[in-house]
Amino acid sequence: MTLLAAALICAGLANGLARPDRKLDWSGWAPPPATPQPAAPAPTPPQPPAAAPVPAAPAPPAPRKTPRPVAAALPTPPPPSADAQFAPSSGELIRDLASEPALDAFRRKLPFLDARRSADFEAGHVPGAWSVPIWEAVAAARITEFEARTNPSPQSPIVIYCAGGDCEDSRLLAKKLVGLGYRNLLIYRDGFPDWVKQGRPQEHGARP
Repeated sequence: MTLLAAALICAGLANGLARPDRKLDWSGWAPPPATPQPAAPAPTPPQPPAAAPVPAAPAPPAPRKTPRPVAAALPTPPPPSADAQFAPSSGELIRDLASEPALDAFRRKLPFLDARRSADFEAGHVPGAWSVPIWEAVAAARITEFEARTNPSPQSPIVIYCAGGDCEDSRLLAKKLVGLGYRNLLIYRDGFPDWVKQGRPQEHGARP
């Protein structure tokens, strides 16, 4: 194909340089069309690498059922150490005590103070009572002894009695104890005569 093209070019040059009477008539002739060459296919652009498949998130574990706590039995509250009638009162430091509450106080082993004279105490008294004869010189020493042996608190209930009726010995002793800081004093208002009348137990003689 290259040689043919070169020959045609040379012939054309020679024909153009020749005299008019020797020129060849080129009209109506055209070199054969060149056979079209198939176009090279366009390069395929590189494809990005396929993304790796994302693994599916694992399913959350099923919630565990928390066992319900077994309700514990409520503890039984301890019984009160003394009835409300023996609890201290914010308004009264000295209060009267009737016959039956006095017996209840004795059964609860509350301390009893006998304000009568020593001779009357020896003739008969409430079992376990302390002799504190308010009109005798030994009264202060007896109070000190009572405190040393029983160690009562200022709010502890203390029962005080004398001969009842118009006897003021128990109330005088109570006032003395208020001056020493005690705040819960109970006057057995009917006193030892009521105790004997009700047929309750007695002790005789001086308290050791």
